Amino acid sequence: MIDIEKISDKAHRIVVMEEFHQADAEKLVDFAKERNAAGGGGNLLVDVTSVAGFTLSAVTVELAHIPSLVKWIYGLDRIAIISDEEWIRTGSRLESALLPGVTYEVYDDDEADAARAWIMEEAEGPHTGAFHELDIGKPGIAAFELTGRLDRAESERGVAMVRARLEDPDCSKLMIVISNWHGFDVDAMFSSQVIGGKLDLIGKLDRYAIVGGPGWIHGMVGPIGMLLKPDIRAFDLDDKDEAIEWLEEPAAAAEDRSAILSE
Repeated sequence: MIDIEKISDKAHRIVVMEEFHQADAEKLVDFAKERNAAGGGGNLLVDVTSVAGFTLSAVTVELAHIPSLVKWIYGLDRIAIISDEEWIRTGSRLESALLPGVTYEVYDDDEADAARAWIMEEAEGPHTGAFHELDIGKPGIAAFELTGRLDRAESERGVAMVRARLEDPDCSKLMIVISNWHGFDVDAMFSSQVIGGKLDLIGKLDRYAIVGGPGWIHGMVGPIGMLLKPDIRAFDLDDKDEAIEWLEEPAAAAEDRSAILSE
């Protein structure tokens, strides 16, 4: 089943639910042709969180009208795909990479609000807000939360926010809370602003607490901590208060605790 809704003067929302049949494909093709006849353009939000599958007859209809569908897609300004299935998100990113000049912004189902904000042109970037500051009432600790996906722009914005916070000479401790994180775009790793910003932060930090996040990040904390100046610790997502307590400890107390834990 497919539902097509106009949500603003420039945007449409397509929701695919249960199984996608031939009649649904025909409705989609008719909509694409109508948009092409109207001059194309605009933004598109596609929600496939409730899709159960695609019938062969539906795929056959789409294949028979590839020129119209491709023309419609190339005329769009912004495209956002929401799915709770990893294979759909991965496939969407692959298709986006294979179509020159077309970019799909892909979101998990818990990022639906961010996707809609992007399509409605209420957000500066597709993943703006994935990195945001937390108010924990501790002026000596810079605290931030990471949710959603980090693209290059949001990575650069996040590093800039941390650097600005650490300009305060009384703030030399950092806590990053990672919840519902959906990875990062590879090109963010090659940003000179991100690389230079992280190197600058290494010299300013005394302690760095990572709260939550995937297991591989926790596994890297030990080896990385041996090579860098800041004392780095990883905590489970439910242990944010414990992380704050550790960050607030005087250096001597922290060393005593480390000695006790190692015995």
